[in-house]
Amino acid sequence: MQNENDNHVRFNRLVLLPALVIFLLCQLFSWKPVEISYAGEDSRALPGAPLCAEPTFELTPNQLSTSLWARQIVSAETGGKVLRQHTRDLDTLYGDAAVAHKHLKQITLNIAACTGGTAVFPPGGGLKGRKRAEEKIEVELGGDASLLMDITRSSIAYDTVDQVYGALEYILRQGYEVVRLKDRALEPLPSGFWDIHLNLRMPNGHIAELQLHLKKIQAYSNGPGHRLYEKIRGMESKAFREKRSLTPEERESIDRFNCEQRRFYQAAFKQGQIVSKETNGR
Repeated sequence: MQNENDNHVRFNRLVLLPALVIFLLCQLFSWKPVEISYAGEDSRALPGAPLCAEPTFELTPNQLSTSLWARQIVSAETGGKVLRQHTRDLDTLYGDAAVAHKHLKQITLNIAACTGGTAVFPPGGGLKGRKRAEEKIEVELGGDASLLMDITRSSIAYDTVDQVYGALEYILRQGYEVVRLKDRALEPLPSGFWDIHLNLRMPNGHIAELQLHLKKIQAYSNGPGHRLYEKIRGMESKAFREKRSLTPEERESIDRFNCEQRRFYQAAFKQGQIVSKETNGR
């Protein structure tokens, strides 16, 4: 454990400062002037005018350090290889997922209990619907079922952003086999949805999904956010099957739906940071 702590401290010294500089420079050069519109002017008529600001997430130095440290560990374990299940046969994958689901459920409950989170499982507590899995393989994964990683999935919800990063560190220090990591603060989605998205290899070799996020974000994403996501997915799937690009009207609708989600997710993330500071200040 002492060696792990020393490695984390050494990582902070050697990587964190340059990483912070790069992160701030990226924020600086990605800055765009605000479009100004006047009374009676339709902002949609302005070429390239954004409907709302791009999602941004302000991490504390410790949060950023933990995220980069975790990414380095996962990258070293996987060697940058494309992550795949061991088979492309969907029937076999569902059989493996049913076995892996029992392990994932217990792992999720254990981590939640040790890190102060609340374990959350899909409605019904079961596997991803077969119809949705087939649609995702066709539309998003190029027909390759071995790229499907969320047949069995779970999440853990927290009150503060600090707790989320604390859980990430706990998972890696406990030796769970994390084979992919996406921190949406560093890799933002158009919707502004924030979580730390993990894929873990279960004892039978099947790869499952575990999300770490805030309670407010989790609740919204399962309600209004999911309904907007379904509308976006429906338009994108329709265009894919018709072998065409999105129409201007569809793009405008998608932008509007993403803006609606973004406003909520950004506010929830900021509130999670405020609570983190208040908790640490006690």
